[in-house]
Amino acid sequence: MTKYFWYIIVGASHMACSARFTPTLHIQALTVQEVKPVQDTSMVHAHIGTFLAPYQDTLHSEFDARIATTPQALTVSRPSSNLMNWCADAVISSQTANKRFSEPVICLLNTGGLRSSFGAGNLTLGDFYKLMPFDNRLVWIHLPVSKISEIEKYLLKSGGEPIANCSFENGKLQIPSLLSSHAYIWILTSDFLANGGDQMNFFLGLEKQETNILLRDIFIETAKNQDVLVLDAQPRYSK
Repeated sequence: MTKYFWYIIVGASHMACSARFTPTLHIQALTVQEVKPVQDTSMVHAHIGTFLAPYQDTLHSEFDARIATTPQALTVSRPSSNLMNWCADAVISSQTANKRFSEPVICLLNTGGLRSSFGAGNLTLGDFYKLMPFDNRLVWIHLPVSKISEIEKYLLKSGGEPIANCSFENGKLQIPSLLSSHAYIWILTSDFLANGGDQMNFFLGLEKQETNILLRDIFIETAKNQDVLVLDAQPRYSK
């Protein structure tokens, strides 16, 4: 009796400069004759290993590639840390460099979204995938100034989140570029948080400008441009 099976091989056929991984799917029909079970599977396993080796080699070469270097370890620690500051600064600089805005622009991310620390020395593409394993995308949120107090309450309760272009002092969010004439500010954040993730409900129902930019890609491109990470360990929270 003849049976037909389908198999799918996922190969790392292309890794773009932005470090977004695009798998290639090869689908092929196999005609298999029904035979007795094979007692010794070692030859089968060896064949499979040989078949997959080129794909594994490609993945290893891409993910082990050096992206940048850091002179010291970067860790996640509330209320702020050198890694939290670097990530928030990377988002701000990638979107506002050499641009003028009529309203203040700040960044607010979530500590829980940063899933790994960096050791001192060379950083690879794999390190950045460990840091940000999720495909979270950048979102611009037009936030009324009147809702800043809700963010302040949230930060007091959470104990600290990554922020940039602002600081948190005595329970108040300090935004140097905020004037009394401003009715709105722009907040750069992730699509997860923009949709109320991590209980950031103050973002719900607001004007949003979604992008197709992955936060992970921002981190990778910023690291490549800096080559040696530019670190800021100054606390952004104070009593």
